[in-house]
Amino acid sequence: MKSKIFITIMLTLSTFVCSGQSFLSKYPKLTKKNLNEFFSDWKAYSDSLASMAVKNDSLIDMVVAYNYLPMQLEGTTYRSGKDAPPKYHVVPQYIDVERYYLDVDTTVFSPRYGFPYYYSELPDNEYRIDSVIPQLPYRGLYLTPNISEALSTFVGGWIKGDKMEKIDKGNLKALKKYIPLGGHGHWSGGYWYFESFPLITKICYANNLIAVKTMTSWFSGEETWYIKQNGDFVRREEPVGEWIE
Repeated sequence: MKSKIFITIMLTLSTFVCSGQSFLSKYPKLTKKNLNEFFSDWKAYSDSLASMAVKNDSLIDMVVAYNYLPMQLEGTTYRSGKDAPPKYHVVPQYIDVERYYLDVDTTVFSPRYGFPYYYSELPDNEYRIDSVIPQLPYRGLYLTPNISEALSTFVGGWIKGDKMEKIDKGNLKALKKYIPLGGHGHWSGGYWYFESFPLITKICYANNLIAVKTMTSWFSGEETWYIKQNGDFVRREEPVGEWIE
């Protein structure tokens, strides 16, 4: 599908993102000793970015916030001690939003494939890709490629050159105290899911339909629809499609 790609991020925000991760230079190598300080710096970076994020679409903001509602509610029941859950939640710094300037026949797309499945090429004025910064949930952190690389190097289990690095079980155990490590790559391996689940991977937004594609675990996912009815988008309680690897 040919289209022009528009990234709706303010210039000042882009400048901050490029320089804001400079805290990583303090950690040429992550260790158990500096892990706590690393997370404190990561949290400060995430909070600063969240405070500067520009909200351009209240509808999409609402959809994203609903997905991360369980993480927000967890703030009222946070436990400490032996049975404490990981300290932080991790969300992607950006979520892609595919915007379709057309009406969709919601009876056409099957539960198996969802929307948009096999849409033919569209003119540029009917389709574009935006990128939004999600709301930061309770004890939230934004994951970036550079931060993901630092964490992968710390725990191992990632592909370097033509071989996979050995997993450091001690470091893995230490990291799980901070974030709910989703799991190792299901098929080829060599990568980790550092994000918390449910994880929004993409939002497809038509005039009368919003399809939210979500990973519910490191090996499963589903698609949730918001259908426009009487001028408002109404969420279907049951997923339109589910998948398991």
